[in-house]
Amino acid sequence: MSCFFLLLSAKAQHIATSSSYDGIWAGILKNDNGDKLVSIIRISNGIASRYSYNTETKRLERSSFLKESSMLLGNNLSYTWMNKGGIWSETQTHMIAYLKPDVLYCRLIRQVNNASEDENTPGINNEWSTYYQGKIDRYESIEKLEQILRN
Repeated sequence: MSCFFLLLSAKAQHIATSSSYDGIWAGILKNDNGDKLVSIIRISNGIASRYSYNTETKRLERSSFLKESSMLLGNNLSYTWMNKGGIWSETQTHMIAYLKPDVLYCRLIRQVNNASEDENTPGINNEWSTYYQGKIDRYESIEKLEQILRN
């Protein structure tokens, strides 16, 4: 009986609020093949957007996609974007977990579908996907992260 009450009174170590996610987040995500992907995400009021670093201008630029959505609930945030062009369409979903102040964990699923015949399996579309994961850290500002990326 006392174990039951201990379980009821247990508290989570870190509980996120919507403002816990606010900021610019960046980290290197890896897949099982050892491939790496730099992930840069800005979150404000529960709305996420993706950024990329332009090596020519040495500036972070907001990415533009046809569809984007963000959902936030407790210690989890989901951010999905979709894009298309020509015969391809792509979806990337970021499943983000709040670990502690200034640290999130991101799992990213990327799926691409080409409306052309798969050369290994005739009669179906060519589709491929990959999965990345890793820790992303909060940075003070876009300008501060740009300064770090320049060096």
